[in-house]
Amino acid sequence: MQQASLLPGTSVLGTRTRTAHFAPVRDLRWLIALAVLFTAAQLYLAVGTPGLGWDETVYVSQVDPRAPAAFFSAPRARGITLLLAPVAVLTTPAPVLHCYLAVLSGAGFLLTLCLWRRLLPAPVPALGGALFAGLWITLFYGPQAMPNLWTAYAALVATGCFLLAVRQPAAQLAPGAGRSAAVGLAVAVAVAGLMRPLDAVWLSLPLFAAALCVPAWRRSTVLLALPAGLVLGCAEWIVEAFTSYGGLLARLRQAGEIQGGLGWHPSFGDHARALQGKTLCRPCDLAWDQPVTAVWWFALPLAVAGAVWAASRAHEPGGTLHRYGPVWPIPRGRAPGSGRRELGLEPVRLGTLGLNPVRAVGLGLDGAMHRYGPAWPPSSLRDPGGARHRYGPGPIALPALVGLCLALPYLLMVDYAAPRFLLPAYALLLMPAAWFLYWLTLLPRRRHGWAIAALVLALLAHEGMQLAILYKMHRATVRAQHDVGRIVGTLRTAGVRPPCAVSGEEAVRLAYGIHCAARQPGGHDASISPAGLTRLGARHPAAVVLAAGRKPPRYARDWRPVRLPPTPGLKRLSAYLSPAARP
Repeated sequence: MQQASLLPGTSVLGTRTRTAHFAPVRDLRWLIALAVLFTAAQLYLAVGTPGLGWDETVYVSQVDPRAPAAFFSAPRARGITLLLAPVAVLTTPAPVLHCYLAVLSGAGFLLTLCLWRRLLPAPVPALGGALFAGLWITLFYGPQAMPNLWTAYAALVATGCFLLAVRQPAAQLAPGAGRSAAVGLAVAVAVAGLMRPLDAVWLSLPLFAAALCVPAWRRSTVLLALPAGLVLGCAEWIVEAFTSYGGLLARLRQAGEIQGGLGWHPSFGDHARALQGKTLCRPCDLAWDQPVTAVWWFALPLAVAGAVWAASRAHEPGGTLHRYGPVWPIPRGRAPGSGRRELGLEPVRLGTLGLNPVRAVGLGLDGAMHRYGPAWPPSSLRDPGGARHRYGPGPIALPALVGLCLALPYLLMVDYAAPRFLLPAYALLLMPAAWFLYWLTLLPRRRHGWAIAALVLALLAHEGMQLAILYKMHRATVRAQHDVGRIVGTLRTAGVRPPCAVSGEEAVRLAYGIHCAARQPGGHDASISPAGLTRLGARHPAAVVLAAGRKPPRYARDWRPVRLPPTPGLKRLSAYLSPAARP
């Protein structure tokens, strides 16, 4: 006996039926408008941001021919540097790089929504995309040289391509069908591997398990595409592990040490507090003064669970769609499938089944009227080889599963919080959550109209709060980058010029601004010994930057102190310059 597919088969819809698989052009216009708005917001932030963040500087310095490369620690991957390389080899002003990434980010956003437009009813990708793009985390990191948003896009594309690749029952799979989706799956997993290798592993595991455990999804192309994409994307990281870190296990061990030691470290509270507006909560001793900023974070898993429940009950044994599925009873004179695509559960057009719409509506397809309208779908749509409805529960359940797998390592195994780590999980989980919100809007309005109005107001309030946090974060970032620029100017005036080295607080950004090398004598980024730094300072200008009030290290006790300008966006700093640094 064949296993019923969770996605529609070609025997019912046909893979080339334009009316069945493609939403109207007007739906695409909404997605384009959303992507344009998202890109415009990022460009506004990009133009107003004068410098690079600490992590951004590490990535950009790897491909900037005008400055020494910063220390590249074990957890990092070079995917974002490859994305930056075409522009960075020509010019590296921060606004230029940020505008370039903002445009690419908007294009990637539109691509992912167009892909999911083929899997869910058109309003759902638009709503899910709007919720994802409206998060302050997404807007803040969208134009930045950081890999997490690109991993989120790759996770969305990989999950979508997986669903497209398995949308047909195996027995009806035409030669060559699904191969393009399998290629897209492999490419998406490879991109995730280039950006964040460990995230790519957590992305591939549930997809591979789903392909193995669901007989109707068992495709050789999918089972080959997942490991092929994973190996292709992680190959550079693995090779570098042997050439620079002493082997793969050694690199993994160093990466775990830099992350604070991977183990059982539940950090749900840390992540919730960080949503107040904290890029890195380590240690997360931040007071939880604004718990309202995390309401959406606690509501998201509830919405996803509701979506999975509603999708799983969309087809009950009585032969009807869910009680609140497509509008039932069908208005007199209208055939099933001729109206709106409610909930993405629209039955297949009766013409494709050789059925008489009038007879079907008047008598009921099994000869009996159901409590909520004509009995539907017919047994021909519930047979093992057919599709139970146009979209199936797969596009709801699978992103929920993959998003959960991407979130749990950061929620359970890392003892600190950075909101950007969960961007891939948010991107996936917001698709079923958006479907659930769409489902709620289609409840009978006579009884629940007030609830729909309350839902709309809650979403507007949520977005206003996200924009307020974004404004606070952007203003603090700009203030700190102006402080870094003033310190860079002071150190240059005091005699720190290439070839030179900077150590201590904010060494990476200060060194990059002066085109020096960042050299730390201790910590995870240690790349020189104290004795080596002393010898280097005797030949070339060197600076050690410390928190104000701290005594200089032993190797710099005879170095010249320099008063640094006030830094309201950073903690107060002081500097000591080597004898070779002359004004």
